[in-house]
Amino acid sequence: MGAEIYHNDCEGCDISQGIKEPRAGGGIIELDGDWILNHYGGDEGFLGWLALQPRFHRMELTDLNTDEANALGKNVQRIDLALRQYWAIKFSEDPIRRVYVVYFFESAFEKSSDKYHLHIHLIPRTERFRRLSIRVEKTRGIEKVEDDVRLIAWNIHQLSGHEGFPSGYRTKPENDGNRREVEALMTYLRAYLRRSSTS
Repeated sequence: MGAEIYHNDCEGCDISQGIKEPRAGGGIIELDGDWILNHYGGDEGFLGWLALQPRFHRMELTDLNTDEANALGKNVQRIDLALRQYWAIKFSEDPIRRVYVVYFFESAFEKSSDKYHLHIHLIPRTERFRRLSIRVEKTRGIEKVEDDVRLIAWNIHQLSGHEGFPSGYRTKPENDGNRREVEALMTYLRAYLRRSSTS
């Protein structure tokens, strides 16, 4: 458990070892405890949706070695702070209200493969998303109190496909302008996280 394992046919290993560029661009950021951070490139993703994964092949949290496990919480905290700071500078009119930390692990069950690479999603929820969520719910005929701050976090992945979603946050590969936004975000995070490294 916790050995320096690399699988040639694991996309997560290819990204974490720097062999394959993350789909959204921006490269990878090396973090304490042999963790790496990249911008999530799934179709439902949007600017600021990040993927945190161990550098070496792990399938479950219980596979982490002591150094990896000890660094996880500190890395999540540092990423949360860095993401909020970037947003305060770049999108001051739309502050981050919460950063969701999510570990789904569903692919392992869908593919019955030992090539699943543990990754944790860090997903910013901004004030604008809350307002969009209220409008989306109202169009579905669901009554919602205007000052209710619940967002239905489980459905945040559906927001990026909604027509009212901020176009500046879209990260689809065909949108070159927003690819530059991903690059700018990752450059900022790389510098911030390097300065705040504990190792």
